[in-house]
Amino acid sequence: MFTSLPAMAADGVVMDSSGEVVLAMLLFALISVLTFVLLVQQRQCRQRSDRRLHEHLTLVARLFEAQPGMVFYKDRRGVYRLCNALGCQFLGRPCNDIEGKVDADFFDQVTAVNLRQHDQEAIDRRSATTLDEWLTGPDGKPVLLEVQRQPLFDDDGLCIGVLLSGRDVTESRQQQQELEYQARHDLLTGLANRSLLHEQLNFDLHMARRNDDSVAVLFIDLDRFRDINDTLGHTLGDMLLRDVAHRLRNNLRDSDICARLSGDEFVVVLTQASADYVAHKCEQLLDELSRPYQLQGHLLSMNASAGIAIAPEHGNNADILLVHADAALHQAKLLGRNRSCLYTQELTVTRNHQQLLEADLRVAVENEEFRLEYQGQFRPGESLPRRVETLIRWPHELRGLVSPHEFIPLAETSGLIKELGLWVIRRACEQFLQWRAQGLALEKIAVNVSAIQINAQFANAVAEVLETLNFEPSWLELEVTESLMMSGMTEINAQIERLRQLGVEFSIDDFGTGYSSLSKLKEMPVSVLKIDRSFVRNVHEQANDYEIARAIVAMARSLGIAVVAEGVENAEQGQTLTQLGCEWMQGYFYGRPVSGEDFSQLYGPGDGQDQPTAT
Repeated sequence: MFTSLPAMAADGVVMDSSGEVVLAMLLFALISVLTFVLLVQQRQCRQRSDRRLHEHLTLVARLFEAQPGMVFYKDRRGVYRLCNALGCQFLGRPCNDIEGKVDADFFDQVTAVNLRQHDQEAIDRRSATTLDEWLTGPDGKPVLLEVQRQPLFDDDGLCIGVLLSGRDVTESRQQQQELEYQARHDLLTGLANRSLLHEQLNFDLHMARRNDDSVAVLFIDLDRFRDINDTLGHTLGDMLLRDVAHRLRNNLRDSDICARLSGDEFVVVLTQASADYVAHKCEQLLDELSRPYQLQGHLLSMNASAGIAIAPEHGNNADILLVHADAALHQAKLLGRNRSCLYTQELTVTRNHQQLLEADLRVAVENEEFRLEYQGQFRPGESLPRRVETLIRWPHELRGLVSPHEFIPLAETSGLIKELGLWVIRRACEQFLQWRAQGLALEKIAVNVSAIQINAQFANAVAEVLETLNFEPSWLELEVTESLMMSGMTEINAQIERLRQLGVEFSIDDFGTGYSSLSKLKEMPVSVLKIDRSFVRNVHEQANDYEIARAIVAMARSLGIAVVAEGVENAEQGQTLTQLGCEWMQGYFYGRPVSGEDFSQLYGPGDGQDQPTAT
């Protein structure tokens, strides 16, 4: 057994047991105090850490909520760890029900796989990515989200998760697409516009060069479309343009292009097209456009003309082909409209000439550089005219006398015919009044009227001229074509009817050259027919011309319509037509067109009274 020894101090002094107890208590107290201090310090550190952590978490939460879009945080396994309120709303779950979930808990399997793949792509790239993704919202509607992914890495470069932000761009993308569509399409018809046409045409030309193929450009323009707008209004005109676009598009292949450039100008591009196919397709399209249009109770007849240019023969870029096709179109219109024309190199020269002439024509209309000539209409056996037709002449200072067959179509296509036509009516009426004041026994003066002139203001404009001049309306006769009379256009008929009610008479010029039959004659609101000179030329020699003239005269007389034979150049023609019952003769055999002053000298009181019938 061991025996305890008494405690000794450092200096060898023996301590008793009570001293030991005191020392132990002091040590214990010191340790306790130190432990308490340490515990307090640790608690304070934990509290500070907890506060900082809470502050950080609060800051992160506030940052999440402050974002304008949805914000998600997934760990590297694709498990959702954080989500803001907008994200919860999109997923259709409360926030506490999202943590720990994966994409497959919210989306179908295919979508979930795609989303996880997109997350992994961002991680692999180790940089932010942005993608547009179609997802299904909680209401079942598709939503286009612009999703940005930012992979997060620790200090060792290991991925710890992906931060995602998303915003609903469905409406903005639709607006953007709509703006892009509007920038590349014609808003009225939905067809390609000039910008998209150039883009697609240049691409087709590029492919054609690679494949040694051809591309055809058809420049199509509606004949006299301006009449529709002027007489029936722009609303119905727009309906017609939409119908035209529909007919064109429905008769083309998916690989073909159909565009509207402006107004009534359309362009069709045919790819991989042989010359025969182009000609056939162009004819088919023009036939389709010529079918009647039923619009708001109006049955409209409309024709179209087309110019054709083919690459590579006529050019190898969009601009050149369009210019050449336009030149061919212009030629088709000059040839009488309702037809197509293939481009030739000579047409460029012709088109340039026409453009220069049109510029001169504008100046001539503004400065009234035209002159009028007059040709009498005679009863058989009489030497003095009772009626007179007005003819316009343009003495160009450089080109000489420009034929009406050249400048009238230009005036029509440019719209100058309205101003020019009204000027002719006014001047003709003024001359007629002057003749009557001089004692000429004239009954009527006739003026040719273009279909383009007869717009919604035509009757008012003519009535104003007559009222201003104090001109008796029954003295005026307006000559129109039979195709215009048979057009069936309500507004044109209304304008004609209003003038007829005033007393103005209408005649059909060049009758027999249009498409109407004699049975339709009774439907035409006219007082006079003019037999076209093509039937008069051989009426005394050709049985067919004789029978046509005879039928026209017989039908007209049965309806109480007077008949004028124009282009009578010899006695045999005049005698034959007189035997058929033709009431009025006009032509070089009776009198050439002359100025108003010369007309007064030829047929006025005095020397002109004894003038022979033929001149």
